[in-house]
Amino acid sequence: MRTPLDTAAHHATSPEDTATSTVSPDHVVEVAMRAFAERGFDDTKLDAISRESGLSKRMIHYHFGDKRGLYQQCLRTAANLLQVPEGELQLDTDVPVEGVSALINAMWDRFVAHPVCLRLLVMENYRAVFDPAEASPIESVAPMTLYLDRLLLLGQDSGAFRPCISAQDIFALICAIVFFRSTNHAPMLNLYGIDLTNAANTEGMRRLVIDAVLAFLTAQIPDDGHPTYLTAEAEDSDRRSEKGAASNLYDDDSALNDVLFIDE
Repeated sequence: MRTPLDTAAHHATSPEDTATSTVSPDHVVEVAMRAFAERGFDDTKLDAISRESGLSKRMIHYHFGDKRGLYQQCLRTAANLLQVPEGELQLDTDVPVEGVSALINAMWDRFVAHPVCLRLLVMENYRAVFDPAEASPIESVAPMTLYLDRLLLLGQDSGAFRPCISAQDIFALICAIVFFRSTNHAPMLNLYGIDLTNAANTEGMRRLVIDAVLAFLTAQIPDDGHPTYLTAEAEDSDRRSEKGAASNLYDDDSALNDVLFIDE
């Protein structure tokens, strides 16, 4: 005889949900990222994601709320996958040129390993689903900014790097080349016969971005009176705070580890 508890359990979990209960939300996000990156938000249907992932629409709604919730999780995951893990950074380096080169190498490896993440972020840039004013930040880059600021301070104080260059300037230069490879593959191939994604040119572009950044940092260019090339939003107070933290951590690598990488 079925008890009231049995009846409630029967209605709460359908056979379809039970059959797909082994499908993880992470797998759904992986499938959805590819779909959103290829077709965009409007043309991607939850029915298609459900079929490809093997998770019912009911359970997709359970985990992510709706399509916007799933899309936002995809954006967050893409940003996370493009972040450089702690173990790939030279936190104890006293040679700023080596530290910057290692950082660019690590960033390049992440970008090349996750082309879908790049395409998804580009798609959101072209066809924004979230208004920047209403969307919560996808991922903080403050730890990476602090790490790069420290390298820049080391280089500037030693005379290896010219002053008035910020972490934002360097990130903009790196990302300009990285995203160019992703967004301009077809035009470069059609116009100039250059396949930016083949193995030889992928490594060539790695060298290109490293050399471009190091040349930018070490060039003998007269000071034009500007503190930096670029500034981030809320720069006035937050930037001074980060600069102070980077300066205080100048010779304290153990403290740098504590500030940069805290398990969430």
